[in-house]
Amino acid sequence: MWRYIAKRLLWLVLVLICAAVLIFSIMWFVPGDPAEMMLSGVGTQEDIARLREQLGLNDPFIVQLGNFLYNAFVKFDFGSSYVYKTAVLDELALRLPRTLKLGIISIALSSLIGIPLGVNAALHRNGFQDQGLLVISMVFVSVPQFWLALEMMLLFAVMLHWLPVSGIGTWKHWIMPVIANTLGSIAMNARQARSAVLETSRADFVTTARAKGVHERDVVWKHMIPNAMIPVINALGNSFTAIITSSIVIETVFAFPGVGTYMMSAVSGRDYPVVRACVLMLAAFAAIVNLGVDLIYAYLDPRIKAQYVAYAAKKK
Repeated sequence: MWRYIAKRLLWLVLVLICAAVLIFSIMWFVPGDPAEMMLSGVGTQEDIARLREQLGLNDPFIVQLGNFLYNAFVKFDFGSSYVYKTAVLDELALRLPRTLKLGIISIALSSLIGIPLGVNAALHRNGFQDQGLLVISMVFVSVPQFWLALEMMLLFAVMLHWLPVSGIGTWKHWIMPVIANTLGSIAMNARQARSAVLETSRADFVTTARAKGVHERDVVWKHMIPNAMIPVINALGNSFTAIITSSIVIETVFAFPGVGTYMMSAVSGRDYPVVRACVLMLAAFAAIVNLGVDLIYAYLDPRIKAQYVAYAAKKK
């Protein structure tokens, strides 16, 4: 088992390094001069050249890449924002808890609502619960998040005046971002749970339990549901990652002061240190969540544990 964990940790490090190299390369080849944008209308060509030298923009690509990797992975320093003139890491430390709180609330609601709906639909296959879930989930999956967020803002904030438009001052400010961030995930979790339960219901051990006269309630809750949750856990990890990364759209629409709005403002302002740090942070979050899901999956799935136990015994 420890070999499996070490292998996954190694892959996590490689993914982060590749993500760092990729985002740095993309930002380096993007047209435009950050120094010129920072001093647009207020600086001379000499000032721009001096600022480029100060920011290290005149160094060769490989030198800039090496400095970025060293600062990010060794010193844990992402530099200072070109626009805000503050340390990027300090700003992320302030904004990241808000984005994570939004994501945790959203994934908790989507799990508590979506999984029971999917299980209920599978247990009543081809019934009105099943058909209704398929229709509703298709609608929620197809509707773009930004459109849903704008429609909610128009209805509940502008027309009905029930909820505030933006900010995080009170609990009411969180209602629309959470709902807009949750509906699509509810549909995905419900469909995944439905498929997993239906697939498990055709398994041999379920048929055997019924042939032995086990009560149907025990067949469902002691045999079908626990085994069906294994692929659902994997889907939950993907949903959590998708919710955090898609929060860029939700935070921008609702002017939510999280990582998403910080990143979008940095993209429009060519604030390279902020963009690199935000992308690397999101990549690290996705990699860590996937690592956690893989470890839980390996713990719950006896086939993976048996595979590595047998491999360790053969090495001895």
